[in-house]
Amino acid sequence: MGNRGIEALKTAPVTIVACAELNNAGCREGQPITDKGGYWFMFDAALALENMVLTAQSLGLGTLFIGGMDAKKVETLLHVPTGYAAVILMVLGYPNEQPEARPRKELSELVFQDTFSVKQ
Repeated sequence: MGNRGIEALKTAPVTIVACAELNNAGCREGQPITDKGGYWFMFDAALALENMVLTAQSLGLGTLFIGGMDAKKVETLLHVPTGYAAVILMVLGYPNEQPEARPRKELSELVFQDTFSVKQ
C-alpha cells in the first residue's frame, strides 16, 4: 500500500500545518509551570486540530494527520518565525474510501475507579 501520508499530501486539496508558539502555553514568564516541561503547546495544537477533524467529518470531509515530517524544513518553507514550531500536518479533502468503523472497546476496558489499570 505504501505510505498513505505521502499520497495524501500529493493529492489532497488542502494541507493544514499546525504551528504553535513556544514557551507560552503551560508556561509563566517563559518558564514551564507543569511537569510536562515546555511541551504544553503540543496539547493545544492537538485540541485545535481535533475540533477541525470533527467539523470536517460532519461536512463529509476526510482528514489524515502526518507527524513524520521534517519540521525544520517545513518551518523554513513557510517562514515560521523564531519562537514558533511546526507541530503536525493535517491533510483535508474528500475521502477516496469509506472504511467500516472499527470495533470499539467496551467502556469497562477503558474506565477504572480509584486506580490506574491496563487490561491486556
